[in-house]
Amino acid sequence: MENLNLALTLLIAGFVIVFVVLVLLIVIITLYGKIIQFAQNAVSKKQAVKNDSETPKVKSVTREEIEEMTSNEIPDEVIAVIAAAVDSLYGSKPHKIKNIKRSRSIRSSWGNAGIAENTRPF
Repeated sequence: MENLNLALTLLIAGFVIVFVVLVLLIVIITLYGKIIQFAQNAVSKKQAVKNDSETPKVKSVTREEIEEMTSNEIPDEVIAVIAAAVDSLYGSKPHKIKNIKRSRSIRSSWGNAGIAENTRPF
């Protein structure tokens, strides 16, 4: 009977210690994440203030220049999406789209179908 009481006491103590340590780890990881997020926000605010003070020198492009740079086979909507993607990638840094070309696929239709099948999201 004495061994059974000792075993139950050790079992309960073990469970309590494990769960207290798990909760402590959760708190530490959560606090660490908040500290890192706070530091990243502070750095991004400093960069935003720095970028606002610097005015980027971007040459404005006229409609005729865009038409010269691209061929007529690419729709205007696609050009707008590409320009928006480039703008979101570079942000406030100066950038200029020089040329937009269609990608020439060297795969057959079966190859493209295989790539699409194997890379679609779950």
